[in-house]
Amino acid sequence: MRLYFVQHGVAVDKDVNAERPLSKVGHNESTKVAVYLKQHNVNIKKICHSEKLRAKQTAAVFAENLNVNSLVEVTGMSPNDDPNILVDNLLEDGAMYVGHLPNLEKVVSQLVADNKASDVIQFQNSAVACVEVEAGQGSILWFIPPMLA
Repeated sequence: MRLYFVQHGVAVDKDVNAERPLSKVGHNESTKVAVYLKQHNVNIKKICHSEKLRAKQTAAVFAENLNVNSLVEVTGMSPNDDPNILVDNLLEDGAMYVGHLPNLEKVVSQLVADNKASDVIQFQNSAVACVEVEAGQGSILWFIPPMLA
């Protein structure tokens, strides 16, 4: 099973807007990475995101550029949620999960090292990590930050 994890794009500061929507930079970087994935025939079947506006907007950018019609808000993806909430519900091959730090790093660390505190990856805004999970064990196949897209 291949899963894709994305840290939301750069958001505006909470002093500018308490809901923290994507900034122009965040939108542009998310678009750049999504277009790169499309050019490299990455097949995303479903995009799941947290309830926060910046994650919803990032998910929408990826969905638009990758022609994904299935966008779903899921629990367990807020910044400080227990990573096992999401890990225990990762069932669909080809799903992309758009969320926040530190949750995403802990989820990927749990999948790869069976230890949410192991720091196996350092996400960046709009970056995508592809993790292959077989028999409950994950491996990071690749990581694409905006500067490489």
